[in-house]
Amino acid sequence: MVDYLSRRDALRKILIDKAESAVFLDPVSIRYLSGFSGSNAALLVGQDNNLDLLLTDSRYTQRAKDESPDIEVQIDREFTKQIHKQLESKSIKKIAIDSTRMNIAQGEALSNKDTFELVKIRELLAPLRSVKDEYEIKQIKKACAITADTLWFLINDLRPGMNEKQISNLLQEGFLKRGADGLAFASIVASGQNSATPHHEPTKRILERGDMVTIDCGALVNGYHADMTRTVFIGTCADWQKDIYDLVMKAQEAGRKKLTAGAIAEEVDEATRKIIRDANYGDFFVHGTGHGVGLEIHEPVFLAKDVKTKLSIGSCITVEPGIYLPGKGGVRIEDTCLVTEAEAEVLTPGSHEIICVA
Repeated sequence: MVDYLSRRDALRKILIDKAESAVFLDPVSIRYLSGFSGSNAALLVGQDNNLDLLLTDSRYTQRAKDESPDIEVQIDREFTKQIHKQLESKSIKKIAIDSTRMNIAQGEALSNKDTFELVKIRELLAPLRSVKDEYEIKQIKKACAITADTLWFLINDLRPGMNEKQISNLLQEGFLKRGADGLAFASIVASGQNSATPHHEPTKRILERGDMVTIDCGALVNGYHADMTRTVFIGTCADWQKDIYDLVMKAQEAGRKKLTAGAIAEEVDEATRKIIRDANYGDFFVHGTGHGVGLEIHEPVFLAKDVKTKLSIGSCITVEPGIYLPGKGGVRIEDTCLVTEAEAEVLTPGSHEIICVA
């Protein structure tokens, strides 16, 4: 069982000297703090648990009772009205909102300058969500295991004549067959020149001998995401392809070794980037080295330049350097990793060496 009350208590500690309560309208924050997984809700976290309140509509009456038994639930579509009523009844003067997860219209509706002040805090839950508890790690590990099993099974069957969309569909079928709830994100299958586009959307392009094929995919389990990428070769591997593959493989290994408790996020990014930059491919590594994974596919901590966050034991973070040569093709290698006391634990197992199939 997940102790959602402990999560809300941890938030209360963050709010000390900042605000007397916090309001959330986004599904991810609400699920993290209460367990409720419905699509329409509001959550008020007060100074103590007696003030906590989950609001939703009548479609989710039973779900709210089942998923959030440790919090008061009200069935009422007029979220703002009920939140105001609760705040005013307790004479609360400052409420915190996450300014990255509430749009202007929501903020204006919630605002009531005559009664209380809105305190805007960016990424309010990031310090909590970036370190996973035992339950979260278990779900992410399961999602990663399903992802790796499915991807390696599919790689063995890649052949000229298959197309990108067909491969994408086979990934989804494999995830569901192995017990996933669905896709963590729309799978990327990029073959030939298409592999030079980091977020290519699968097309009907047919695989040909000599292609590089980058497959970036992830399974979803109980709301938690996995993320894994491998680049494989169809039939042959040209010298230029081998050169950039070897560079990315070395960069990815350097990043994984640097991904330790106490390391600074930008230091991990630089560890991978330096290898690629020193080989004169720095301009072709066009994204950050990695990102946190959890209830969202992209969440803090981000491994990128100027990110000063210190990594903690229990963070689940991807390491995914790449080289992308326009008009030719590209390589990306990615694992979801768990930060531990020692070297990071790779949750998406499988070879990093060059693989030629068919």
